[in-house]
Amino acid sequence: MRFYTENIIPETDTVFVFGSNPEGRHGAGAAKVAFTKFGARYGQGEGLQGRAYAIPTKDLRVTENAGYRSIPPEAIVQSIRRMYDCARKHPDKQFKVAYRNTDRHSLNGYTGYEMIEMFIEAGPIPENIWFSEERHQTSMFNG
Repeated sequence: MRFYTENIIPETDTVFVFGSNPEGRHGAGAAKVAFTKFGARYGQGEGLQGRAYAIPTKDLRVTENAGYRSIPPEAIVQSIRRMYDCARKHPDKQFKVAYRNTDRHSLNGYTGYEMIEMFIEAGPIPENIWFSEERHQTSMFNG
């Protein structure tokens, strides 16, 4: 497993992996960074776009509980598996996962620990997927 430190910067071999919404409205958090710095396309809620890859983690059409946890973990895991397939097809790219916080909720309502569980549950992690060094500090990556 590979890890990066600091913020993800736009480079030709870097793909910024971020949490999105099915509507593809990249207006806040990592999605906004993906849109403004990595070429994410407004209106595209999943998949490779520019130098970014969107994983739907929050449905903006759900208003109850501020939309937190509006996409179930099973659906997120399926999206992560599709991202893994894409990463395997592009071994020359470094897919850097933008999730960092391990003890706080993201805009999608899931904690960093819960997101880590989903990436692990998605199956064997391709060698060109990179996680924040902050994530490495967790026991989940260490067995």
